[in-house]
Amino acid sequence: MPWEIIKTTDADVWNEKLKQTTAPFYQYPYYISPQYSSLFSGTIFIVYKLGDGHEIAFCAVIEIGNYPFKIGVIDGGPVLLKNNIDISVLIEDLKAFAQRKHYMHLQVRPATQLEKYFETDSFIKNQIFFPFHMKEEYDFNIYNKPEEELLAGFKLQCRRKIVLAGRVPFKFCKLEDKSELKNVHNLFQEITKTKGYHYTPFNVFLNIFTNGKKHDLCDIYVAYLNDEIVNAVFIVKDAQSFYHLSSGLMVKGYMQNESPPAKLHYFLMQDCFYEEHKEYYNISYGGSDNLIRFKELFNPVEIEKPPYYTYVINKKTVSFLSKISPKQATVLRSAFNHIKKFIGSYIKVALLLFYLINNEISLLD
Repeated sequence: MPWEIIKTTDADVWNEKLKQTTAPFYQYPYYISPQYSSLFSGTIFIVYKLGDGHEIAFCAVIEIGNYPFKIGVIDGGPVLLKNNIDISVLIEDLKAFAQRKHYMHLQVRPATQLEKYFETDSFIKNQIFFPFHMKEEYDFNIYNKPEEELLAGFKLQCRRKIVLAGRVPFKFCKLEDKSELKNVHNLFQEITKTKGYHYTPFNVFLNIFTNGKKHDLCDIYVAYLNDEIVNAVFIVKDAQSFYHLSSGLMVKGYMQNESPPAKLHYFLMQDCFYEEHKEYYNISYGGSDNLIRFKELFNPVEIEKPPYYTYVINKKTVSFLSKISPKQATVLRSAFNHIKKFIGSYIKVALLLFYLINNEISLLD
């Protein structure tokens, strides 16, 4: 029983279907499609059906590279849609699908309940052969509890930051007007210029927001001061959680010790737990040392994710690439990203020229 590729035009409905499952946000089309959309990467969505047409499993597959170096990556899947499924058969058919797609290898970080099946498969290795794609190994989760217990569970320094931020007339809210996204963009740009931070391209954020907002699967929380955004937190969602995707802060018009992030995160947690009744807020693992120290002030629970498992198909190619040292791999990944950016810029220029020519606008105007 083969896995079937879902038509691109039918993928959007899965943003609603997955709300009835425990699928993590990075299996949702609204999130993963904009993240991987270039000449060198893309996403396909596959579904596993019974003979009578009933859907029993779903999976988002990231495709990176080109044959013979093309790989498939699955994060947090497959997603089970029914109980009492023969998991071993489902995985065997997933391996057969990877062979039909001529992947060099299929790299899977399975859903937690499926890990034992990947771990005991003699043809699947608990190993990453070439790090085209790796995500954080841990989550930082803050769990739903009564509000007085939630606040009491934060470290004293965190509670103090919330109190001090209350001395400044910040306005905390969730963005409802899409036009305000431009101001969030400007904030991120200003932070990039002054602090040297690098964000995901804003057009990716915009696509995630546009696609996700239709299904109530993302939000942007902001702190205003004097009608100017000084702090923004981009949240993506699944059925169980909010996830801190990105954030930006500009210290402007207030003292450093009155900074609003602690209070803004607490504000959005109240929505997460008491308005949308999510199980936890994943404040996200990693970041700069200062950012990690800030996140630790909320006393998050560190959750280890399952490891990556790899089903090798083209052994010769994988053997060749596995001889590359981690340092060389980092250089190659950097070069790969520069090539993507260069080609992306070239395409933008070409499209602009095409637009100008077709609208008979002089380039000298």
